[in-house]
Amino acid sequence: MTLYEYTLEDRGLGLTCPPWIDDGGYWMDADEKMIGVRDDSNVAAIPAGSVSFTSSELVARQLALHAVTPFTKEGVAIDNDMTDAEVITMVQDWVTSKG
Repeated sequence: MTLYEYTLEDRGLGLTCPPWIDDGGYWMDADEKMIGVRDDSNVAAIPAGSVSFTSSELVARQLALHAVTPFTKEGVAIDNDMTDAEVITMVQDWVTSKG
């Protein structure tokens, strides 16, 4: 599994994940770039110049996003901004769940 940053593509059916992303739609940034997962068994389909992330690099990306627009805790009405530690745990748990 490799983590990639990508943008949605218009392939005549509206905006969709590019075909080289197996599981996408996570954590859009201000430039409308999202995070997705690619199964490493088909690396030939990945376009040259694609940006990949290690788990640590993804944590850094998400902390940078969090510094500008804080992630929030679901179901919490007051003081619902996540701490940096909660963001780190959220990202690490997500990466682990993706395998």
